[in-house]
Amino acid sequence: MSNLISAAVQRRVVGSATRKAVVLYMADKAADDGSGIWTSKANIARDLELSRRAVQIAIQDLIRNGLLIETGQRDCKHGYTVEYAINIEAVDNLASTRERGSPRESAARGTREPSSPQPVNLVHPNHPYKDTTTHPEVSVPVDNSGPQARCLAAGGPGLCPASRSTIIATAGIIEGWLSDGIDLDADILPMIAKRTTHIRISPIRTWAYFTDAVRAAHRARLRAAEAPKEAEKVEKPGTAISPQLRFYADWVNSERYLPPSAITNTIAHALLGARLVSDERLALRGIPFSAERTPQ
Repeated sequence: MSNLISAAVQRRVVGSATRKAVVLYMADKAADDGSGIWTSKANIARDLELSRRAVQIAIQDLIRNGLLIETGQRDCKHGYTVEYAINIEAVDNLASTRERGSPRESAARGTREPSSPQPVNLVHPNHPYKDTTTHPEVSVPVDNSGPQARCLAAGGPGLCPASRSTIIATAGIIEGWLSDGIDLDADILPMIAKRTTHIRISPIRTWAYFTDAVRAAHRARLRAAEAPKEAEKVEKPGTAISPQLRFYADWVNSERYLPPSAITNTIAHALLGARLVSDERLALRGIPFSAERTPQ
């Protein structure tokens, strides 16, 4: 749930009451960066007391206008549910519903006596248009050659001063990445730079925000490094591997759904004999096969 995104959407002209209700419902399900919205259209329709067709049309309009983005799919008991993300920049570019700078608002401010205190709506900390909170400069001694200093240096506009003043207290997370074998230069720094290219509505307050992305980058790099080695093992002079066998090998080595019955015992032995897959990979994918192998 993101109160920040919900508040931003509330003060924007979306174009219709139905579209605004749908995007507000999704903002209630989103993370602070707008991602991770996973809810079925049937549930949205029931909770908002709308027809399912009205919800479908509203979502199509929001996607067409760039306010919603389809980011993937998740499995559910009825098949799959589309995962969405709210485009924060597109929301910020919508017209405001608060009519800032209207003649009535300007006149009201102009009639105030010079010696009178500021009106409450101009000094209240929750006022949406004026940040009255003072952020003193935080001077924290940091080792410029240390991992955290390099991570801070790699951060872009998304790692704002407010983020930097709080995120340094979570340096132990970076040490945890390094102790797990994740490479600072190859995995961590590029991902931090990639995830902080834009200014965010809410500051990033912990390095844990990057953990999933950093680990995914590490796994992808290891898979890419192993691919040439596996190809070198099987590409021997005089060895002919059928396209069908390569198809099964790619299927087993990928993360796509694979029914256990799709790979027979004969195919499993052929894949193992050609060194296209490993025993561990077959076991990981839940493919049963006999321990005895056909003589080569």
